[in-house]
Amino acid sequence: MKTWAIGVLAAALFGAVVGTPVCFAADEDVEVDGGTRDTSVRHASPVVISSTEISSFRLRFEYSRDYNDEDELRGRYPSGWYDLRLEKNENGANCHLEYWTRSEPSRKADFPVNGDALARLDALLKEHDVAQIDGHSLYNSALGDDMSMEVRYESGETIRADGQGGGVKPDPQYYQEEWFIDFFRALGREYGHDVLGPALRRCSYSCGGGKPGAYLGMDISMQKDGAVIAEMDSRDRYDAPTVHREIVVPKEKLGEIAAMFDRGELFHWAKTKWNKIDVLDGDTVEVSFDYADGNYASLYDDNEMPKEALEAMAKVRAFLGELLKDAPQANKGDTR
Repeated sequence: MKTWAIGVLAAALFGAVVGTPVCFAADEDVEVDGGTRDTSVRHASPVVISSTEISSFRLRFEYSRDYNDEDELRGRYPSGWYDLRLEKNENGANCHLEYWTRSEPSRKADFPVNGDALARLDALLKEHDVAQIDGHSLYNSALGDDMSMEVRYESGETIRADGQGGGVKPDPQYYQEEWFIDFFRALGREYGHDVLGPALRRCSYSCGGGKPGAYLGMDISMQKDGAVIAEMDSRDRYDAPTVHREIVVPKEKLGEIAAMFDRGELFHWAKTKWNKIDVLDGDTVEVSFDYADGNYASLYDDNEMPKEALEAMAKVRAFLGELLKDAPQANKGDTR
């Protein structure tokens, strides 16, 4: 038996005798598993975090989803780089969300949140026993998805883990990035921010078919020059001219719409074949969403859609209607 192995065994036995926790790090010069360097700290017993008060949390990772996965999953968990942080302060906490890809520039938001966000995050960590990844540290020269996590508690307890290269992320029993994407996306939407995924480039709402010839169409979109334009076309009947309204709005307005909904739910609603409803002289409503990654979702209310989808359509109409209510009107002089 090698000298270093004897030393480790002796230390472990000594720790068992005196009742103290023992950990050790693998020799950094030892290459195993086809080139993986393991410098992990191995705990002699399960890691227990007694504190429930997080002082800081930071998780950075590269995420890749298989192109063979369903569109709904790729829409809910888009591939790219994520930087998720929650830092305690005297008023609660500050949240930092950031997402970027090779083709899309960084999208990020920094905003204050209530202190209960830290408690909810701790509950998530405890639920999945994330503390068991503490000390994880692997490196592989092959291409892969990197990760780095650091959690600090008011008690001084910590959870630290990192991985770089192919197949080096922690045990999925205790670490799945989808848990954190879902948590921070929901937290961001709660405070009006949606940056964890491709940007919403356009949202449109149209309604017609009820009152003979009546039509309402509203649209908000990012232009080539970067400006965001909101437009409305409306008429009361077939032989009436269409009234047009148009206004330039802050870029954040597209983000505010995106923050209203879960993108994964939108794709689920859009692709599900709902039962057709026969409607006589009733309005037909369509709401569509176009994203920067080329994905598209469209909802129709002449199908038997779930209550949540119909509420989403109503939210879009109310938001755009409020945005455009004071926009200057112009008579386009045409009929449809």
